Amino acid sequence: MKRFLEFIFIGLLFCSCTSKRTELVLLGTVHQPVQNFTPDSLYNILTKVKPDLILFEVDSSFFNKEFDFKKTWESNENIATVKYMNNFDVDVRPYEFTGRNEYRIKIGSRPTDSKAFELLDSLYRNKQLNSLDNRIYQNFLEANDTLNSFAYLGARAFNNPETDKAAKVRQKYHYKKLLGIMSEYPIFSDTYYVKSDGDSISYFEGFKKASEFWDLRNQTMSKNILHFVREYHGKKIIVLNGYFHRYYLNSLIKPKEEEFNFTIKEFYEY
Repeated sequence: MKRFLEFIFIGLLFCSCTSKRTELVLLGTVHQPVQNFTPDSLYNILTKVKPDLILFEVDSSFFNKEFDFKKTWESNENIATVKYMNNFDVDVRPYEFTGRNEYRIKIGSRPTDSKAFELLDSLYRNKQLNSLDNRIYQNFLEANDTLNSFAYLGARAFNNPETDKAAKVRQKYHYKKLLGIMSEYPIFSDTYYVKSDGDSISYFEGFKKASEFWDLRNQTMSKNILHFVREYHGKKIIVLNGYFHRYYLNSLIKPKEEEFNFTIKEFYEY
């Protein structure tokens, strides 16, 4: 009988361990200190959640082989994370698209995308857009102002479903509807930027590549996050991400909750 009870206990313990769900917090952030969100604000969130793993929105080139930062910089995430690493036992890993900035320069989306946007804004300011495109651009400006305004209201303001919806609207305007406007005006296809390799790319094509990269980047980040969800099974993971990304990461990761045995939680649930 005693032996039987021991087997029951071991079985229950095994089931308890294997069924423990990973907790994942997609923590939207503002990269630079602003009113109501500073490195101290983020540090306080980290101490409240007590993550086993922090996923940082950079690639592996920012870390040495021991996963310590090669350098520090004046961002909310870096200051808060380094302070937390110094005071608590936590793993920190990169999850960003590898060589993000170099890749954008190589394909010609940067700085061509900003130049295309500046040209579009100039056409709008000089009343050279037709009435429909003028209204689309105005809608973009309103969506942009709305989303940016949340940055000054504190972390809870940009970590909720309503802000995620606002981010989705803003990004749809930026990468889809503005691209649609550019396709209608020959000046975007006829104006070129010369890349460092001597090749040239039109403003329209550069903005189009930036739009495509927005999708590719978020898809890659989500894939990398799920890799760590599997690796750190049963642990608490915080994913630091600029809050413009949160809606996209959520849309790709949340459907995988049951498959990967994890639960997405908000930081204020702790």
